[in-house]
Amino acid sequence: MGSADMNRPDDDTMETQEHDENGSILSDPTVALLAAGAIGFAVGAVIWRYRKSNTSSYGSFGRAFDVARSGATDTVQRLSRKLQEEGYSPAQIEGAAKKHLGRFIDAVQRRAY
Repeated sequence: MGSADMNRPDDDTMETQEHDENGSILSDPTVALLAAGAIGFAVGAVIWRYRKSNTSSYGSFGRAFDVARSGATDTVQRLSRKLQEEGYSPAQIEGAAKKHLGRFIDAVQRRAY
């Protein structure tokens, strides 16, 4: 192996970056994957920040189902009062959600007896 061999570029190690017709760098799968990961991270950070700032209004509906599942209440009205006492907003329990919670509470009460 002489000095002439060390200065010669090998075909195996030389790579040319290929671009599609419009020259987009996203045609490289690695770059596209990194870009998608960065976007996903940013969206996750925004969602986490929203949940952190709106804890009581975001978790009201989930908490309502947890209380109903436990059997601690027998009507939607009592459930709403219990949520308010715990610091949650019962405003999310309206319309179709109220009807579904009522059916769920009835099903839980039937199983308990």
